[in-house]
Amino acid sequence: MRNAVKEKLSRGELVASEALPAMNAATLVVVQVESAASLTAVDDIVAVEGIDMVLIGSNDLHADLGAAGDYDHPKLAQAYERSMAACRRRGKHLGVGGLASRPDLMAKFVQLGARYVSTGTDLGFLVADCARRARQARDLPL
Repeated sequence: MRNAVKEKLSRGELVASEALPAMNAATLVVVQVESAASLTAVDDIVAVEGIDMVLIGSNDLHADLGAAGDYDHPKLAQAYERSMAACRRRGKHLGVGGLASRPDLMAKFVQLGARYVSTGTDLGFLVADCARRARQARDLPL
């Protein structure tokens, strides 16, 4: 979004005729591949106009592929290779999800061409912050 548009938006001075095109231009549309069915259809999914990125939900996907918990199973790497090829053909981006505990695989898929990496999950971030806040409250001087 252009700086002038951002400034107007932050001051509540932006009219809908300016706001909507600016917000649409700044919107990233991400779809997730988390099942064997979505992997099978990845070429068709990536071809949809307006999709900017395919994010592979590694845990859900490889569980659906029958390899739950086995991050080194070839099916997971093959899923990334297939999805990356589909993204390249259509000029879309690939994202890596669910591999925060495996930086080696994150690096491997970034080297393959992925351009987004999820560094954790909503639940993991929530639990970590709750624990931090609990420690903060517990450590209050009495």
